[in-house]
Amino acid sequence: MMTPPQHSADETKRDVQATLAARRELGPEYDDHFLSQLVERLTAQVHREVANAPRASLPSNKLSREQRTAVAICSLVFAIPLTAISIPGGPFYFIAMIAMIALINVLAAR
Repeated sequence: MMTPPQHSADETKRDVQATLAARRELGPEYDDHFLSQLVERLTAQVHREVANAPRASLPSNKLSREQRTAVAICSLVFAIPLTAISIPGGPFYFIAMIAMIALINVLAAR
């Protein structure tokens, strides 16, 4: 895990200390103002760190050859009970089931 740069932690610590010191001087009636300023600073710092963080490469959406083979085998295995279930419903259900299995395999092959 990457640790944030030390100067950012020091800046945050100074900001919090300055906010607390100002609050002590001015009193609790300015709490909302101090809190909103602190939240703005911390939010800006988080945005800077997120923008500067290294990006992880996204995995490919493509299935490997082994995964495509597994999808095809599972389609065949599940087609048997699904056929038995869909036939009593009529030809529409049977065709819909076959189309869904075909679509799953086509999308897996992409």
